[in-house]
Amino acid sequence: MKIGGICIETRNAARLAEFYSVVLQEQPHVEGTHYAFSMLAISASDASAKGANSVWLQCFDADVDALYARLLHELPDIEIISPPERRPWGAYSFWFADPDGNKIAVAQAEEQS
Repeated sequence: MKIGGICIETRNAARLAEFYSVVLQEQPHVEGTHYAFSMLAISASDASAKGANSVWLQCFDADVDALYARLLHELPDIEIISPPERRPWGAYSFWFADPDGNKIAVAQAEEQS
């Protein structure tokens, strides 16, 4: 089994899609209140899901420090959970939350030899 993408349900899909447009540097395909990025979808929902905002998204980037600086510049109100640092398990990463409180961890992508 492979995960083909992630869908986040929210009461304010337009606001969350705007946030992820900046983060992903990608414009979504929009159909009504559904916003589709390459690997992420955001959909409007009136229901509040049990356990909402309890899942972390794990992402990788070739330059964590540059991404961190860009997000701080382009999203001045971004909620930083933890700035870039070397974790006890060896990963160099930072953590932040989207406007709904969903958490995203971004780790330095390791070079492939």
